[in-house]
Amino acid sequence: MIPDRTELEWIYEPVAFFEAPYEHEYANFRLLVNDGKAVASLTVPTDPVPTDVEKEITTVLEGVFLIRQLQLHANYKLEGPRIYQHSAGRKNVSIQLEGASLALTGGQVDLIVQDQAGNIVRDSRAERIAQHNSTLSQLASKVRQSITLRSLLRSFSRSIADPDDELVHLYEIRDALSRHYGGGQAARNALAIDRREWQRMGILANVEPLEQSRHRGKHPQGRRRATDAELEEARGLARKWIIAFGQTL
Repeated sequence: MIPDRTELEWIYEPVAFFEAPYEHEYANFRLLVNDGKAVASLTVPTDPVPTDVEKEITTVLEGVFLIRQLQLHANYKLEGPRIYQHSAGRKNVSIQLEGASLALTGGQVDLIVQDQAGNIVRDSRAERIAQHNSTLSQLASKVRQSITLRSLLRSFSRSIADPDDELVHLYEIRDALSRHYGGGQAARNALAIDRREWQRMGILANVEPLEQSRHRGKHPQGRRRATDAELEEARGLARKWIIAFGQTL
């Protein structure tokens, strides 16, 4: 019997990982992420769900969460999918749970500006959500198509999960771009990366005597923890380069 509706559902933590509902229409399914659940509704209901379709949805969802992690710099836990078949008021469920546990960090300070009549002329939260959702929609499907983009996002994810080696993982992003384009100069040209930015990542990861850097044994005079400003600088460069690369695909 053909079901009326087929849904694949994942649950995620923390619930606040997405600031607002995220919804996007793909070729074979519609994805809605909100309130601790990610639900993919198949365009054509089917029972059972074909393996290739489930794999496609899972890869797209992984991309959505990795890109959201890039935006938020926070860890998450994602489990699923549960497969629901809805038919004539009945609901059957097939459960298949897989998870990746990764701790929520950071926060946002927002600004609302009103004119003298009380009309909102600037809402920083609404602007941020619109920008984030636009990036998610633009890049999520490309994660499935590009091994390099997946590699970049996973390096950024590891930098969050492994803070003691954060600069090691962030430098992997520079290395991966160099390999992809056949050299650092070619990567900078392709992505319009300023030479000073490129060098700065190298200084933070290789030269400065930082505990989170790549060459800890080369500083006999001692090392120090990277400052919050240094880490934010490195994260910002990596984030900018990943998005720039994704936009070329």
